[in-house]
Amino acid sequence: MEKKPLIAYGWLRALLYIVIGIPLGISLSFGTDLLINGSYTTDKGNVVVPIFTFLQQYILFNYGLILVVFFFRKVIDKRTIYSLGFEWNGHRTNAWTGFFTAMMILFVGSLILVSTKHLYFTNAFFNIYYFLTAIGLYIIVAFVEEIIFRGYILNNLMQSMNKWWALIISSLIFAATHLGNDNVQVLSIVNIFVAGLLLGINYIYTHNLWFGIFMHFGWNFFQGSVLGYNVSGIGIEPGSSIMQQSINGPEFLTGGKFGFEGSIICPALLLIMLFVFILEYERKKKRAEHDAEYLREMKELHEIE
Repeated sequence: MEKKPLIAYGWLRALLYIVIGIPLGISLSFGTDLLINGSYTTDKGNVVVPIFTFLQQYILFNYGLILVVFFFRKVIDKRTIYSLGFEWNGHRTNAWTGFFTAMMILFVGSLILVSTKHLYFTNAFFNIYYFLTAIGLYIIVAFVEEIIFRGYILNNLMQSMNKWWALIISSLIFAATHLGNDNVQVLSIVNIFVAGLLLGINYIYTHNLWFGIFMHFGWNFFQGSVLGYNVSGIGIEPGSSIMQQSINGPEFLTGGKFGFEGSIICPALLLIMLFVFILEYERKKKRAEHDAEYLREMKELHEIE
């Protein structure tokens, strides 16, 4: 038997996490960084960041946010962490669909830029240290951000409002957290908002995180560690990506220093995939409803007989 939440309204639980939980989580991270380093070392500035340093900084900056999610889930929501959407059985296909969707969008977008002579791949080499560090980094990023924005915020909003409004609001919050990133532009924020919609589209139908986690990992990993783009405006040290690239042309096409997420090509491809998934999930939903109705009719007929 499930326990009743300490706060009845899901939208209020999400709001409390945003206005109280996030500042509390950042404070925990800030205090830990001071204790360990004697200073707060999350300023990436406009300089290139060594990938292992970025991994350390990301963990220090975000571990407090995850601890607060766990506290809110157990104490306020009265639910398990697992119930955020970690069921693997039956969701394996969705997970890999998210991963390959990210890979496809980035490769198609890059192909468009190469064919229009706005992107050139100038060199390529493989470094196992960078490769494994990047995998660790982007796995952590994917888990942290999906737990916060889809697992907790979107989850709770859906308990109080229409799922589409919940998806839009959670995506706006997701985009707003990137406002402080280096080299950010209006188009960059629009793109991240649309990316938030795509990351959450599976969740509003399945309440499962694996699609978003796999897609988020694939997006960052292929963007930053394979194709050589900056990731959400953050430039990782040269040589940490397999492909070395050079861009040429207006920023609204190439993405400039923000990376592919700053290109007008990005939302076009994201929106195409978003509509494809909506159509597919709605088709599956209608089929499931039709099958349920058929079974109900057969059961009633059997009872009459």
